[in-house]
This record gives sequence, structure tokens and C-alpha cells, in this order.
Amino acid sequence: MLDIVKRVSELTGVESPVIVGSQTLYAVTESVPSIVRDSVECDFMLAEAGIEAIQAVNHHLGILSSFSKTKGYFADGLGLATVVLAPGWKDRLIPLKDDGGQTVALCLELHDTAVSKLMAGRDKDYVFLNEILASRLISLETLVERAALILETAHEGALLPRLQKLFDYLRKQQALVDLKPLSALISQLR
Repeated sequence: MLDIVKRVSELTGVESPVIVGSQTLYAVTESVPSIVRDSVECDFMLAEAGIEAIQAVNHHLGILSSFSKTKGYFADGLGLATVVLAPGWKDRLIPLKDDGGQTVALCLELHDTAVSKLMAGRDKDYVFLNEILASRLISLETLVERAALILETAHEGALLPRLQKLFDYLRKQQALVDLKPLSALISQLR
């Protein structure tokens, strides 16, 4: 993980790049679920660095790069058009530190990561959400509060279907969380 962060930083000139995907868990726990440990990608929000930085990361460190073929993992440089983030996310970033205690990257706070996964809406995102809820790494109440912030964005129309999909998924999985806060927000949005 630290290797790819260092390479992204060197390639883009961004001292502490922002990690926005499931790898954000490394900033807050050593007990990272296998769904994250087994992941071969690390998503970086590079909007402030510009399109050239995003393209450089995807070319040199991305899924089709020789780096990916050699190392077996890759970086995905993203812009704001790719990831839906709850308003205020920058104020909640968490530092990722190396073994010497130096900040090498900034990571989305886990509830912000959960909201971005919710809004991405892929099956693997709901598996991830179930896992971090079951592990008590996030609370459903805070996730619902943070998800409600999406109503202040251009993505507000996608929120209700994503929340309903999460509710249905968690109920089917017999998740060990109280679904009332999620159900309440869904009812409010109808």
C-alpha cells in the first residue's frame, strides 16, 4: 500500500494524495477486512492535481500499465466526475501514516467512503458496506446522516434508489444492524 502511495506522490508531485476507495480503511484500523486486503486497486482523488496527473497515474500505474502487470496491483487516478462525495468531505480527511509516523496520504473518513460506495451502487460496493457495518467500523446511523448530505448535490436523484438497494441487500444478508435509520430516510425521501 505504501509503495503505491509513494509512487503516486512522486509521479504527480502531490505530497499527500487523497485515497477515496476501500483502501481508506488502512488509515483507521489494522484489522482490515479481507475484502480490502484482497483488493488489487487503490483509488486516488487527484482532481486538484489536474487532468494531466490523473492521466499520468492511470498510464504509468493503472490497470493496463506494466507496473500493474509486474506488481499485481494498480492505482486508479480519479476526478470529481467519477466519485460522488458527501459535502464537507475534505474537512473530515484522515491521515495515513508510514511506519515512522509521517503522513503519506489523506484518506476519506470511513462514513464518507461508505457514502461514495453507496452512490457507486455496484454489487461489490454493497458487499463492502455490509462488511464494514458488520465489523462495526462504521455506524448505520452516521452513514444515513452522511448519505442525506447527498441531497445537497447534483446527485440527489440517485440517492433513493441506492438507499433502497442497500436496505434490500442488508435485509437479505440478515445484517446484524438495526435498519430503522435507513428505513426512516427512505420513507422520508418517498
